[in-house]
Amino acid sequence: MKSLKGLAFRLFRTNKFIVFSSILSIAIAAMLTLSMVLFSFNAQSTLKYELKQMYGDMDLSVGFNIDQSKVVSPSLTERISKNKNVEQLSRVSITHVTLDKIKSSTYTAGVENSDLAKSRYHFKQFLNDDSIAMNKALAKTLHAKVGDKVSIEGHSFTLVEVINDLDATGIAPDMILMNQKKAKEYNRLNEHVHADATYLLIKAKKGTNVLTLSNQIKSYDKDLRIDVAEQDPFVKSNLQSLQVFVIVLSFLVLIVTSLLIISNFELLLYKMKNQFAIMRSLGATTKQISQLIFTQSVIINLSGICMGLLGTFLSQKYVYAWMGKFFKISSSPTQFHLGIALIIALCSFIIIQLFLLIPSYRSAKILPLKVMQKNERLDFGYSKARIILFKILIGVSLFLLIASQVLPTRGEYGVFFLLIAAVFVLLAFFIIFPVWLPKILERILPFGQKKFGREYYIAIKNLIPQVKKNTLIVLTISSLMIIAVFGSVTLRTIQVNEQESLKNHFRTPIVVETRLSNTKINARELTKVVEKLPDVKSVSNFSTQGQAELQVKDKHVDMDYAVVDLKRLQAQGLMSQLKRKSADNSLITSERFAKQNHLKVGQTVQVGEFSNTTQAVEPKGSYKVAAIEKKMIDSADAYVDWNNGRLMAVDFYSLYVDSAHIKDAVNELEGIKSQFPELKISNYEQSVKQATSMFYQRWGIFIVVIATLVVCTMVGVFNSLANNIYSKRKEYAVLRTMGVKPKGIRNIILSQVTTYIIIGLIIGIVLGIILTYVLLLIDPGKLIIDYKVLAAVIVTMITCSTILFTYLGNKIGNQNISLEITNDNK
Repeated sequence: MKSLKGLAFRLFRTNKFIVFSSILSIAIAAMLTLSMVLFSFNAQSTLKYELKQMYGDMDLSVGFNIDQSKVVSPSLTERISKNKNVEQLSRVSITHVTLDKIKSSTYTAGVENSDLAKSRYHFKQFLNDDSIAMNKALAKTLHAKVGDKVSIEGHSFTLVEVINDLDATGIAPDMILMNQKKAKEYNRLNEHVHADATYLLIKAKKGTNVLTLSNQIKSYDKDLRIDVAEQDPFVKSNLQSLQVFVIVLSFLVLIVTSLLIISNFELLLYKMKNQFAIMRSLGATTKQISQLIFTQSVIINLSGICMGLLGTFLSQKYVYAWMGKFFKISSSPTQFHLGIALIIALCSFIIIQLFLLIPSYRSAKILPLKVMQKNERLDFGYSKARIILFKILIGVSLFLLIASQVLPTRGEYGVFFLLIAAVFVLLAFFIIFPVWLPKILERILPFGQKKFGREYYIAIKNLIPQVKKNTLIVLTISSLMIIAVFGSVTLRTIQVNEQESLKNHFRTPIVVETRLSNTKINARELTKVVEKLPDVKSVSNFSTQGQAELQVKDKHVDMDYAVVDLKRLQAQGLMSQLKRKSADNSLITSERFAKQNHLKVGQTVQVGEFSNTTQAVEPKGSYKVAAIEKKMIDSADAYVDWNNGRLMAVDFYSLYVDSAHIKDAVNELEGIKSQFPELKISNYEQSVKQATSMFYQRWGIFIVVIATLVVCTMVGVFNSLANNIYSKRKEYAVLRTMGVKPKGIRNIILSQVTTYIIIGLIIGIVLGIILTYVLLLIDPGKLIIDYKVLAAVIVTMITCSTILFTYLGNKIGNQNISLEITNDNK
């Protein structure tokens, strides 16, 4: 056994460069696999944390819809609490109370002092009959601090806690928390509601199926509304997006990992087969060769896996954090799950070990001459079979794409069909590429010779017979670019869509909104006050939306209208189609609404409003269509002016403020909040910063992982290319005997490397865009190609390869010719 190990290590010393390259390829493969799996776990943990922030320990929320006549009774509460699968139950009473200081009605949650309620509403202090808690924004509006007295409907309460604004939780932006019994009193007094609670928070016992429990509770009263925490549409959307990204990226990583290993071991097995054949011819038995192969493969595999495990640990612990600081990405912290990492490392070790063992073991069993003959075969077989399989996969992909869009089951299986179609498209091109590559090289040969000369011709001519050995390298480069394209385009699209959403909201740099749904603010009075501020350039106003009835050909069409100051909107450029001064009866409609109802500029239409008193549509007179706008604020169907005097069933909603000095204008607007305390002031710059921060908080780990994948794959590709070049040192020596100078050898090497890289990059970009477009069908929208990231990857790869292989070319070109020719570099 010792002699076997000694022989294995002696063979390692003679092949030290390729052995180190093989270990490095396994380490990179292990790092790629471990990084993706750990990223997936970290991302799931992040979403679970966000779910915890949103719902606390709650599993179910049980109650009745507001429009129902039923309420949660004490008997229903008791019956649910006695369910054997319910671990904890907490009552919540929702009401509205009037804050005396600002004379406004505020959303109020009456909660019990239970752990379940505290986890759901994120408060810590005990709430008795005379104490309350409120969110930061409301406390700021009231200029209230912990310990201050707050007057509510003539009763004094002590503010005991200020909680964070929880906009993402679905809770109202402004909120008061008070004792549940006190809130029930206000419900009885103000809203005449006699209920044990508005809804119940329920925590299920460990191991209970939440959906089963919800069905049990539903059986108590068929009209109950039951909300399951995990089924929130926002959370489901994020989970689906994350799952698609992880599945696709994991598949791409699997491809890159496999190609890296195959590419590096191709040369190792090529060299080992020759040595094993010589040993067999000298009398070594199959068993001895098999044992030697097993020993070598275990040492290489174990070394690579350990390096990959260590590299992943260091990346998770230090490199990701450093990259986050360097690129100023505020991302969620990553954890190194040692147990999961060890399991994945062990699985990777077993898979790679089988991969190493099977082809080498087959070589150990056959005769030496057969091994050498097989070793020198450079062509790809089964070209016709590859073409047929390519056509089948493309046909199936097209069928799945169509099925995902037109079949009745597309809602249920559409995502699944698209994922399979994306995988089949990639497999189809990877299968057909070895057939296409020689044809591609032959096509560029005449052009290359004319443009770059004799050395380029020699370089490409030498590549064509060696397609089998080098195709894997090109496919690895393509896979790298697919990852870069898919990752960068997906993230860039998400970021741009978020920014577009903000732009649609911020038609001007500053937007002032009311916090209340039934505000008493006079829009024109507030507009004049804001207009007088020194740093305000212009201001326009916008109302809540009312509903009117437009008479079209003896029928009434619903029309959502907003009351605005047409003159000021026009002056701010927020109405591009209104060319002249508007009349009081002017109606500005959206392009969509005008097309649906066949409206034209200059047309006079009859408008009415539905009356709850008469239960009929009451005429509000005739209006003239003054303009048709492409983009309407808040997706309104139509605008009318405040001076119209008839369509006025609306309240003030927002102001659009323009200023050259945004910070100063915001400070001045904050000053008028003493007069209008319910106002909420937002500016575009600050909102973009917050949105960017949230984007990196959610996707920062993803960005860093993609960057790591790109770097690791690049190292693997260069390693494979270097191996290939070293394996052909004898060919370069022969070229030198034929008169090619050392500079020419360097140019030949650079030509070969650059050709492979450029072909790989182009194919990768094309396939990456195709893949992204296919997956975009899951959630249709505008796709944004991040040219900066693609350019950065392309420039980095070509620059690094040029520097590295210029050095390598010079080194090989200046070697002793006689030693290189006699050297066994197989």
